[in-house]
Amino acid sequence: MKTKNFFYEKSNFKEFVSNITYDDLLKMSDSDFTEWAKNLRKEVTHQWNTTDTPPVIGKNEDGILNSFKKLSANKCDFLQEDYTNDSESLGIIQNFNKDASACNQFFPTMLKTKISIGKSADGGLSIYDHFVLPELEEKFIKTMRKAVKNDSMYSYSRSIVNKKDENPFWDGESAYDFIKKVKDENLFSDKWKDIRIWIARVKDLNKGNYGTTNEAYKGFGNLYMSADEVNELKDSGYLTDTMLSNLDEIVDKEVLKSGKENKFYYLIRWYDKTTPIFPKILQIFRLSCGQPAVNFPALTARMLYEKYTEHINNQDKVIVYDPSSGWGGRILGAMCSNKKIHYVGTDPNTDNIIDELGISRYEHLANFYNDNCKNDYSSTALNFFEPTVQPNTFEVFADGSELIRNNSKFQKYKGKLDFVFTSPPYFNREQYSEDDSQSFMAYSEYDDWRDNFLRPTLTTAYEYLRRDRYILWNIASIKIGTDTYYDLEGDSRAILEELGCEYKGKLKMLMTRMVGLDPSKSGILNSVKHQNKVYKFEPIFVFYKG
Repeated sequence: MKTKNFFYEKSNFKEFVSNITYDDLLKMSDSDFTEWAKNLRKEVTHQWNTTDTPPVIGKNEDGILNSFKKLSANKCDFLQEDYTNDSESLGIIQNFNKDASACNQFFPTMLKTKISIGKSADGGLSIYDHFVLPELEEKFIKTMRKAVKNDSMYSYSRSIVNKKDENPFWDGESAYDFIKKVKDENLFSDKWKDIRIWIARVKDLNKGNYGTTNEAYKGFGNLYMSADEVNELKDSGYLTDTMLSNLDEIVDKEVLKSGKENKFYYLIRWYDKTTPIFPKILQIFRLSCGQPAVNFPALTARMLYEKYTEHINNQDKVIVYDPSSGWGGRILGAMCSNKKIHYVGTDPNTDNIIDELGISRYEHLANFYNDNCKNDYSSTALNFFEPTVQPNTFEVFADGSELIRNNSKFQKYKGKLDFVFTSPPYFNREQYSEDDSQSFMAYSEYDDWRDNFLRPTLTTAYEYLRRDRYILWNIASIKIGTDTYYDLEGDSRAILEELGCEYKGKLKMLMTRMVGLDPSKSGILNSVKHQNKVYKFEPIFVFYKG
């Protein structure tokens, strides 16, 4: 490892040569932009390869500690009523707390995870692949041109709408008159000296306010011009090359092969010329360069541990088992719980072994938390001699969950587990490493994976669990390519019910809403309307061993 503390810290993107302003980017020629994108790619790759720091903001050690120390005091009151009349629903989990997000920094290979998405089942690509594979360089440049220079995600600019609170420098003019006012009255001086504009082309005026998601602006429209007006303003010197740099041509319409005509309109986008490319571009990397692996929220895990073991009153400690330890969110949830928990986890990913320390990253994370957040005097100490807070404990194995029962050290837990909860691999959707022990490598066909990974994993969980205890299973069915569907939800439920578990229902864990994505209209299998917004959710299925 190259990182001193065996977790990465803040990125040094502020020192990148490629960290210019958005204004500088708009002024570039196509060739200059191409060179900029290539250099950006090289700088990100160099930092990633030499310091194990992926393109994320990250926190320094003090920042990690400050966030972690908040976890145990959190009330974890995330479970809410589901009003969708779903008879299987046990409630909605809405947890967008970020205090545990630094957990990701202990797992520097997360963004190297290959994830199969889209129409092509090509084995999956990681965010890292988009930066290092020579054959993806052209795609990367094209993506940066669309997402950064053209600002397709509205990261750097916003559309001027006919509402003064949204753009206070606008005073009721038409788009045409506003452009003339910018030059004739030297509008962007003094108070607005850092504001600049550029022109964007759109096909449809009926899609709402481009770049405006605030409900307060609903019903207000964008200022727009016709192609003739844009050409006139260009010819008369009101529109500069920089303002038009994202337009290859200024045309009124296009005729499709079907004969249908698309009418073009031109909007005014405004931005702050001092805005640097970083850190806003980091979100663009996550959304445009493959799909990032996502950690399980530590506080959600803690809530589930506590809720589904609250009926256990005759033990000093409850033993929870996590068959797929993932990226450490669930072990951190166990460590920060105020309930006495012994966490047992297993995961065969060799990338998560720290050779220098002789332990796994899960153990390193748990030790880091316990040493800094639990082995301290209680904040409610009544006297000087109060003992230190005893940390929760753990034992982590490097076996695959389908094989763990063969490990003699694990066998002591047979009939001793009080709770089983995990988010297992979604077959080959996420490829965490290229280890032969990874389930998608060992069992490359779905039927083989179901029978020789999923079934024995669930069998061990059931047989090692005490009576009057729960198994919670976070899994979702997946679609790979255009027509390949794997019913992971149905198969998991069928196996557990065959074993003797009683299905109680499912929890809906809301995912963070992504810019421009309507889960109800994007082919997403699991979505729910909650508090007047539509969210993608991850199902967590609840089973009871009676």
